[in-house]
Amino acid sequence: MDLITTLKETFEDDIKNLGYELVDIEFKTSKEGKTLTFFIYNESGITIDDCEKVSAYLDEKLDELDLIKGQYYLEVSSQDLSRPLKTDRDLERNSNELMKVTMKNGESFLGYIDEIRKNSLVFTLNKQEEIEVEKEDIKQIKIEIVF
Repeated sequence: MDLITTLKETFEDDIKNLGYELVDIEFKTSKEGKTLTFFIYNESGITIDDCEKVSAYLDEKLDELDLIKGQYYLEVSSQDLSRPLKTDRDLERNSNELMKVTMKNGESFLGYIDEIRKNSLVFTLNKQEEIEVEKEDIKQIKIEIVF
């Protein structure tokens, strides 16, 4: 099992018990060092105090588990609007938002999520036309920010 999957399985319920939803986890290595970022969500929004609360909990537990060798930075953050939507829950939460869907074959389209099925998603395009796409054919879904 990879690190991200292990972390999700280990901490998802704990973070839920703290009053938040675990949206995603990223582990990145750069010339500045390693960074482990937990993205959390709450319907009423995320404050700095919320991030500090979850960070303090995770910091202690991660030290006990010792899953990551060497030094790393721990970050807890709210989800970013530019972050790709990865889960059905992400899609449900943002169902009223215009989404840019990029397919693995390079094609892309804009639409609103209409239905989330087990293996596919149905989008409404141009307020009329519907398109159903297989989840396995999707490369990325992001909220399309319209000014």
